[in-house]
Amino acid sequence: MPSSDSSDPAAIFAIATSLWKECYKHAATDRSINLSDAYSGMDGFMRVIMRIAAQFEAWACKHVNFDELTDVWPYLLEDRFGKECLSILLAENLSDFDEHDCCRVAARLRLTFR
Repeated sequence: MPSSDSSDPAAIFAIATSLWKECYKHAATDRSINLSDAYSGMDGFMRVIMRIAAQFEAWACKHVNFDELTDVWPYLLEDRFGKECLSILLAENLSDFDEHDCCRVAARLRLTFR
């Protein structure tokens, strides 16, 4: 899992929580989504979510101008990350999340870049 010395564990937890909740919300409304099958079990699903959380936080530490934030970083992520992430990737395709997607989600969150 990518991480950085400056990564905030609260932010990583917030990202994972937000994404987990949003995926379950989508799966509850769309019966064709089977998260367990898509990720070879729920433990695989959680590993993917944690990888995304650590990757996005490490990426943000390098690219986001936190001085421009008006929201508390972990709260912003918990409130919005999952929704914005699933606006660019399907819940069953999160294994494909990469650095390009970090930038896309950050743009959807309207973050200011360095």
